Amino acid sequence: MDCRQESINPYYYAKSAVKLQKLNYQVVKDSNTAHQLFQQGSLDDAVVSGTTAQGLQNNKNLYYLYRSGNNFVNLNMAKGAVLANKQLRQALYLAVNRTQLSKKVLADGSKPSYTFSAPNAAKDPASGTDFATAAQPKETYNVAKAKKLWQAGLKQLGKSKVDLTLVASDTTTDKNVSEFLQSQLESKLPGLKVTVKNLPPKSAYNLAANGKFDLYLSLWLNDYADPYSELQTLEKTNSHNYGKYTSVAYNNELSQARKNAATRSVYFSHLLKAQEQMNQDYPVLPLYTMVEDHLVNANLKGVLWHKVGMVDYTQAYFK
Repeated sequence: MDCRQESINPYYYAKSAVKLQKLNYQVVKDSNTAHQLFQQGSLDDAVVSGTTAQGLQNNKNLYYLYRSGNNFVNLNMAKGAVLANKQLRQALYLAVNRTQLSKKVLADGSKPSYTFSAPNAAKDPASGTDFATAAQPKETYNVAKAKKLWQAGLKQLGKSKVDLTLVASDTTTDKNVSEFLQSQLESKLPGLKVTVKNLPPKSAYNLAANGKFDLYLSLWLNDYADPYSELQTLEKTNSHNYGKYTSVAYNNELSQARKNAATRSVYFSHLLKAQEQMNQDYPVLPLYTMVEDHLVNANLKGVLWHKVGMVDYTQAYFK
């Protein structure tokens, strides 16, 4: 984005606080091109990702915008699906080394995520800690236990091996994450074969929406700073509940949260119980937090970097 070039609305209530006369947005799909345009001075705020972002981690103009959202894997729990078996789902959860994923594969500032509730959404009023931290399971990575659970799950199903299909988009990042998951799971869980389908985002989504997957690499960015924004997507009747997660206890906690929304401590206690119920059911595999790597002109000041919603340039100016 070039901040020096949409004219100011003369009827805007705070027009006196607006210092820039125009903003010029450019759609740049390729990170390397965005980097080059930034170097040339054609962009004042350029979002980079993938290998381009990895190579810029020591750049003095790099700014991490940690979004209130997670990248995760939906697990297909529909009746008759292999992953309707809880022990298999728990094994998958415990077999993924998220630290290795964030530091070695992504290497763009992303951090491991262990709950469906993303960091930076809100603080638990009872403890003052970030909600995601308060709701984090005690055990997040244990390969030995994962293997035992995997074998037990296979025995329950009367199987010695299973094939799972991982659906993901064909972006560079999703391809890298898919390959990592395939390697992690196949190497740690005997009898498992993971077939990866990297497709254009719309095609991947259509498969997920129609339940034609075992694992679906997805993401959710909170619409507002509240864990409810994402937790409600896994209610039984929610259209985003691709894996058909069904839990009476989980749905009841969210219902109680809505009824008690006016009392924050009670509201959050129900949301916390909902996340804790999810921690026991393993309907998704949280992977890493959402982060945007921005190359920012050092003279650009006054930008409001929001963790939810859009970045706000209304008070931006050049030093």
